[in-house]
Amino acid sequence: MTYMAKWLYKLASLLLLTIGIVSISFAQQSNVVPATVPAPSSSTMSTDQFQNWLQSNGYAGKSASSAGSGPQVSNDNIFTQGQNVGANNSFADTSAMTFEQNQQVMVDSAPANPAPNADSIAAFNSMLKQQMPLAPQQVVQLRQQIDVAQRAAAIPANIPPKPVSSTLMINLAPGTTPPAVRLASGYVSSLVFVDSTGAPWPIAAFDVGNPRAVNIQWDGKSNILIIQAVSPYSDGDIVVRLVGLPTPVTLELVSGQRVVDYRVDIHVSGIGPNTKDLPVGIALPSGANQLLLGVLDGVAPAGSRELTVIGADCQAWLLGEKIYLRTRLTVLSPGWVGKMVSPDGMQAYEIPKTSSVLISRFGEPAELKIEGF
Repeated sequence: MTYMAKWLYKLASLLLLTIGIVSISFAQQSNVVPATVPAPSSSTMSTDQFQNWLQSNGYAGKSASSAGSGPQVSNDNIFTQGQNVGANNSFADTSAMTFEQNQQVMVDSAPANPAPNADSIAAFNSMLKQQMPLAPQQVVQLRQQIDVAQRAAAIPANIPPKPVSSTLMINLAPGTTPPAVRLASGYVSSLVFVDSTGAPWPIAAFDVGNPRAVNIQWDGKSNILIIQAVSPYSDGDIVVRLVGLPTPVTLELVSGQRVVDYRVDIHVSGIGPNTKDLPVGIALPSGANQLLLGVLDGVAPAGSRELTVIGADCQAWLLGEKIYLRTRLTVLSPGWVGKMVSPDGMQAYEIPKTSSVLISRFGEPAELKIEGF
């Protein structure tokens, strides 16, 4: 082949290749995709080209975005060819559908072969009526009635008992009546045992007269018993032995009262093993103990007059020629006649009538002014 012939052959091949490229480009610009070309990936084809490819290959329908701007929804939004594509079709605009239309789309996306006949439809309707005979509105009303019944069941039959925190002074002398602890079903009561100085008095052991009526928890070393009534109405007693105390402490347990003791500070006469500083002059008249017991709980003595204390957060009452002072501070002067301490650090003093009291606040002396005589 001559040089001229080779050059013409190359020129013809290049011309044919150019014509083929132009033809393919023209076909793409005309949105004409041969039926034999497989579906290209979404990364190399636009959305319109993909929809045209679906239509040219026998898929019916088009996207909701090209179906018009109205909210009309039909089965055309589902592309089918032999089988339904289903609700996973990303080109269906489900945001404009109602709840019922969305459900219908899911029903239509199920395979329709074999089609239900009259017997299967009758059996389905019968089963649906047996399993769910109530209307949706009746289901809501039923749940509302259940809620009303549950709220009614949660209301107690009687007014709930009044919770209180009290203090008991234990008299271990023969012939005395044991004090009562008021319990209630569903409420937890704590018994705190302390000595005359307010120091914790550890428990050695205890025994319950009616173990089926109460539930008792104890860690085995502390001075606190946790008691809860199991029966709404019951009575019994509990015997508590304290470390180093030869005489046991007996308490009556009564449930079903109008008042329930959340916490009971039980003061036992004597000095317990945890007392750090031995007090001086703790021997008090029997009547003074009861007055100080009420003052320790914030109860004014009967027939007393409340006084105004300036200089600290304290309470004071005047009864005769004695002042009963309730404070967390330590009284230095005048010398007190009686004193009681609770486990939380509250102190009740019986002091002579005076207008000035010297106290210790965080180790520093300070003066309290008492007015209102």
